[in-house]
Amino acid sequence: MNDSKPNAERSILDREPRELTPHVARNAELVDHTLNRAHANLIRRLFPGELERVVHAHELEQIKTGFDYRRRLLHMAVETKLQAVEEMCNHLLVTGKSEIRRERQEFFAGQSLKLQAAMDECAEAFNRQIDGRFQRLDGLRHDYLRGKEEERLLKSVDQFHAMLDELATEFGSIIHEGISR
Repeated sequence: MNDSKPNAERSILDREPRELTPHVARNAELVDHTLNRAHANLIRRLFPGELERVVHAHELEQIKTGFDYRRRLLHMAVETKLQAVEEMCNHLLVTGKSEIRRERQEFFAGQSLKLQAAMDECAEAFNRQIDGRFQRLDGLRHDYLRGKEEERLLKSVDQFHAMLDELATEFGSIIHEGISR
């Protein structure tokens, strides 16, 4: 085999397994010998006899067989390359998806921590403000006014905590919205 040429320049027959090389070479010698013998004489070429017709028929059959063999070999080579490309693409897709999933999970975990910290800070500020208002309730002299203000403050507390719960729920739904695994 001639290994000095790149694979693209070598013929398919040159790239056969080493075990087939003697057979391919012997076959080529026989074809060359037969072709030289059959085409050496002009009269035989113009007026072929039975032997020349048989040789010509076998030459055509051998050429057809060779073309069929090379076609199948090329088909197998193309299929093998396509399968390798498909496997490479699948590998890239899988590794790419897992990297994207990892980044997405890290991002949402960070955002969740930020949201929780912001909600805690808001809740502490709200609680300090409400606590001060509840302490000022004792300063109101009229019972009805004190009852109404206490009712309003309790309603504000309930609404604030419901809003925090709703924000946490909405954040969770945003994370799961439109994401498929």
